[in-house]
Amino acid sequence: MVVMLGVIAVAAALPLLRNTIFYYWDDTAAAAVPQWRRIAETVLHGDFPLFHVDMWRGGNFAAEMATGIWNPVVLILAVGTYWIDNMALAITIVKTAFLMITAGGTYLLAREYLARRGLAAVIGVALPLSGYSFFMDTTSWINALMVTAFLPWVWLAARRAVRRGGSLLWVVLAGYLCCSLGNPYGFLGTGLVIFALIVEALVERRRWLALGLAGSGIAVLLLNVVVFLPFLLTSPVGFRAGSTLLNDEFFAPSLSDLAMLSTPGAQPWITGFGLPHLTFPGVYLAWFVLPTLPWLRWGVLRHRCRSLTGLFTFGAAVLLLVLGPSEIWMFRWPLRLITMLWLPLLLFWVVVASAGFARSRIPVRGALSGAIIVLGGYLAWADLPINLARIVPSVVLVAGLLALLVWRGLGTRSGIAVLLGGTLVVLSMQLLFYPGNRGVTNYQFPTGQAQLEQRFAKYSGVTVQIADLGTMDEDDRLPDRAYRDMLFGGMYGVAGVESLTAYSGIGFTPLDSPLCMIYQGAVCPGAWDALWRVPRGAAAPLADLLRAETIVVQNAMIDVRSQRPPPGWRRAPDAESSGLVTVWKRTDELPWPRGRVSSTSDGVRIVSDVSTGSEEAVRFARTTTTGPASLTFARLGWPGYSATVDGRLVPARRGPAGLLVVQLPEGVRSGQLDVTWRMPGWEASLVAAGLGIVLVVALGAAPAVLRKRRTEEADA
Repeated sequence: MVVMLGVIAVAAALPLLRNTIFYYWDDTAAAAVPQWRRIAETVLHGDFPLFHVDMWRGGNFAAEMATGIWNPVVLILAVGTYWIDNMALAITIVKTAFLMITAGGTYLLAREYLARRGLAAVIGVALPLSGYSFFMDTTSWINALMVTAFLPWVWLAARRAVRRGGSLLWVVLAGYLCCSLGNPYGFLGTGLVIFALIVEALVERRRWLALGLAGSGIAVLLLNVVVFLPFLLTSPVGFRAGSTLLNDEFFAPSLSDLAMLSTPGAQPWITGFGLPHLTFPGVYLAWFVLPTLPWLRWGVLRHRCRSLTGLFTFGAAVLLLVLGPSEIWMFRWPLRLITMLWLPLLLFWVVVASAGFARSRIPVRGALSGAIIVLGGYLAWADLPINLARIVPSVVLVAGLLALLVWRGLGTRSGIAVLLGGTLVVLSMQLLFYPGNRGVTNYQFPTGQAQLEQRFAKYSGVTVQIADLGTMDEDDRLPDRAYRDMLFGGMYGVAGVESLTAYSGIGFTPLDSPLCMIYQGAVCPGAWDALWRVPRGAAAPLADLLRAETIVVQNAMIDVRSQRPPPGWRRAPDAESSGLVTVWKRTDELPWPRGRVSSTSDGVRIVSDVSTGSEEAVRFARTTTTGPASLTFARLGWPGYSATVDGRLVPARRGPAGLLVVQLPEGVRSGQLDVTWRMPGWEASLVAAGLGIVLVVALGAAPAVLRKRRTEEADA
């Protein structure tokens, strides 16, 4: 295991030789890093990171679900790396840790299936370094990387419970860690593992163990209600509301694509982001899996089929999903499941490979291996003929490594060295071809948090950005060019700027629509006009309703440099460092600077307004006690808000552009309005967690009770 972890450390460092931000890429840079920095900051201040008003559409961490706020490992790593100012370095350390967690869990799981230690280390290296895991999840989608890291541990705990009578509490713990990441694929994978091992227990006629495993699965479900319920209750206001069943072949592999799993240079013809084919080796698993099949001793399976029932069940279920439609409810893009498919495939390979190579009919076996290697190369060439310069070297390399492996032997130390060293050599070649995943967004943000804070201290108050990453030249998307004046995703939060521009996995449609804002905060040119229009049902322009104090306009999108400043605004050329933006600043100080009231009905006077994060206290007075009156707040009207006037509940609703509007009661001339936000479904979550804890206690006590009863029966 020590050698295996050393190989993982070397492999994790290899991309940094050419690309120092390999792990600071796409959604990691735009979403995960800002979220983790805010999580750490909040925890260090003694609070829990559920809801952040100042991050606007990206600040509802409870509803975003995949922020990992309920996962203790995420909290520890976020806090533990917060002191590192270089955010690229911090997230590199975190991702390397998860690569090692993946390797360790896979190694121990292989050993549980009686694999030889050296071969268990080989697949422990192969899984985290497989093409999709390394070039997509590890670079971009850290939530998927974490699921891959925890899933082998769930399987290990469940397998030990079934085969050895191990404690079900470990199943609950591992299942909770995998599901509490908030990634629905972690929930799916955990459920499938538990189901598969229940099937195995029933086949082995261990009904009580099957029942206990089912109970542990129910406990995991109950403990994770708090993770998923707020998302379900909040999703109607975002773009996840339309999730359904459809197939558009996006990120959907076929059986012929899977046949290239041992071809390192293959770029399958699978529709990706912006191209009809992948820009990285997305279906690559390991160079040795398919070519070694003719050399394996298949007879070993005759006596082990029953004990492999769970492995076959899980693998078959995931294979059907990988080959299934491109969207099933919240589960989109089947290629995301491919790493989950590789785990049972590697386990199956290591079980058979542990019996060693067969040495009879060597010419026939060699010919079959050669045919498999050539077929993989041909399929890769057929998908993308222009990729021949990468396919040929990869085919030759695999053939050479296989010949060396057959010569040295599968079970020898030198054979293990060939497998591990060959995996590193193949990865090095892949990194030469693919130094980064060009199929997703490379933001190239600055890496220093202190630098961002210093650079954007020039923006005050609520900042609205009218910009689109797609209209930016590639030469301008550099730390010292555009990112002196603009940011995307959640990076404004890192810089200490309150901005509508934020990354959101759920969105907030009532505000997103007038600004035509997309997931990472980019907008369309129409957002400029929308700012100065009075929304339906409002009494002031949207810019005033938002309490905006700074507006940043990308010149390439809409050139407003020659326009006369809107009333109450001035141009601030001293805040325009790159020449790529025009910055407008509000000239008049906003009323109630400590609060978020942005508009009032006629006849309503605000005496005081104090906002403290998710809560706000407003003292008001009215000139008349009859007729409707309301207050509009510069807050998104997320589900979960409530309001009281002197302790009496009053209506709180979404008003213009989805902003929070509170209706004042008639007959009240003055009073105090208190606005509070509570996580949607928190009562049900507490009840579910309580039931889950009771079930966990029962699962932990059951073995002792059974042992005591058996002892009493024996004594009697």
